[in-house]
Amino acid sequence: MARIRPERRTPVDLAVTAAIVVVAVVAGVLVWANSPVRQTESVQAAAPVPEVAPSDQVPAAFAPTWRARSSATLTPAVAQSTVVTADGGTVVGRDPGTGREIWRYSRNLDLCGAIAAWPASNNKVLAAYRNSRGCGEITALDASSGQRAGSRSSDADDRIRLLSDSGYVVSQGPTRLETWGSNLVRGIEYGRVDAPVNPDVQPGRTDCRLLSSAVGGSRVAVIERCANDPGYRLTVLGAVLDDDEDVQQYGSSIITDGSSGPPPVLIAMTSSTIAVYDGGSDPPLPSSDTPAPDGNRTPTIRQFSTDGAPTATNTVNGAQSPPGDGVVVTGGGLTSFYTGAATVVLDASDLRPIYQIPGTIGTGEVMAGQLLLPTPGGVSVRDAATGRELRAMALPRDGRRDEPVSLRVLGADVVEQWGSIVQAYSPG
Repeated sequence: MARIRPERRTPVDLAVTAAIVVVAVVAGVLVWANSPVRQTESVQAAAPVPEVAPSDQVPAAFAPTWRARSSATLTPAVAQSTVVTADGGTVVGRDPGTGREIWRYSRNLDLCGAIAAWPASNNKVLAAYRNSRGCGEITALDASSGQRAGSRSSDADDRIRLLSDSGYVVSQGPTRLETWGSNLVRGIEYGRVDAPVNPDVQPGRTDCRLLSSAVGGSRVAVIERCANDPGYRLTVLGAVLDDDEDVQQYGSSIITDGSSGPPPVLIAMTSSTIAVYDGGSDPPLPSSDTPAPDGNRTPTIRQFSTDGAPTATNTVNGAQSPPGDGVVVTGGGLTSFYTGAATVVLDASDLRPIYQIPGTIGTGEVMAGQLLLPTPGGVSVRDAATGRELRAMALPRDGRRDEPVSLRVLGADVVEQWGSIVQAYSPG
């Protein structure tokens, strides 16, 4: 039997093999160098930080303790045991009393927004980063340790706003809205969908601008302005697809006669009620919805059912367009909203306006059964049930101009945000 001679490798074969190896190595290095892992810095807490207990009394006075920049938040991101700041590409979990960094998460991408989501249960921080597809690069972090808890990536607008309730998160931009559960799995996408898998799952309106949104229970409300509409529209959607894999619309109607002025703003939503701030720039629809005994339109808070039907209207003091991106603070059974002329306090369960406090400069929260509201000179401490002022305390806000102030509480500490500045105060 003839012996088969081994195949000889020519210099060309060796050169080709070497070139393939070099290309593979270079490609691997490039993939590694540009991977999210390579471009991420994560410094986690040595151990999860224990939950901060609620304070049993409002301190006699507060003193400033620390401040930090947080351009990616609109209101202080308060979790169970940390205050989270987000600026540039970095998210930091801080000790509420000292500002000490407990954990840090950084990427080489710019942040679009960050919130503390589900502090009473999952206790997560959601950070939205901007990539080539918009603000759809989402990272979930454990708020007490900084440990990465999940991620998702999808198409998004170049600017978004994040908001959450106990069940869902909404990411809303000018042309597109998404919902996610705590597992970051998408519930719905609404508005612009560049490459729809099922093109007929959404309502048939086109060329719409999404102006504000709210989430409550298993539904989402959005105020939008569509090209062929005579006014601003309130639409109520299911937070997840229905059994036919369609976006379920529970109601959609025009709520203003015209759109020449600033749009109404969604304040909040529960499983039964939607609250909308209407600055009165355009006549309301239906026309009998808002009483105007003197013939002039005044700002109102309008209530709707979660099918979008109007149910009640209350006149309030305020501007045509509320300042501060319509920031809302909910806690201690109350929801507060700043109109530009007063802080309106609503029952958080049914969004019924209880009282309004003029002369304030933003939203506040309950500590030890008393409502703390920011004022030009400091903080007004009020009876949470009636709004009656119990006392006032001075509070310095060095460097603040005329920005609205959003006040949150964590234990016995107060944390405020105005503009991109987060300022903390401790008993003292």
